[in-house]
Amino acid sequence: MIRPDPSLPPREQDPVVLLALTVLGEARNQPYQGKCAVAQVVKNRMDLKGKSVADTVLAPWQFSCFNPADPNKAFILDTIEKQAGNLLPGLWEECLQAAMGALGEPREPDPTQGATHYAVSVLWGMDDAKRKKQRWFSLQCIAEGVTQELARIGDHVFGKTKW
Repeated sequence: MIRPDPSLPPREQDPVVLLALTVLGEARNQPYQGKCAVAQVVKNRMDLKGKSVADTVLAPWQFSCFNPADPNKAFILDTIEKQAGNLLPGLWEECLQAAMGALGEPREPDPTQGATHYAVSVLWGMDDAKRKKQRWFSLQCIAEGVTQELARIGDHVFGKTKW
């Protein structure tokens, strides 16, 4: 089984490992299908933009687990350093399987129906009327048809925007 290489920074990890780390940081508390859905969102964005796993997940402010002040970033770096030895039994395997399903050939079916975004369900449909630029998951963007809900899996809502 492949594991993170402690001698490499996130950008240089094997793409499957980096995607598994992303799933770990974004959806480790979700059911397996939720982990697969997050992995698939990354793959959908890769396909849309023609970019690599690293360029997709490490782009600034795209996946919160890699944001500078997010506590999940320290958790991911610790996971790399310990080669996933800091995780509950079976968790790394589940995240890795979700990543392989999204990147593999043949690919697993997309449980998100083509989603390129997701948000925790408590954020979905927030009133952003006082913000200058509404967030993609805001009530305003949903009402204006800028955002379309495609699936609900675990604690996440998956969607696609016209942006």
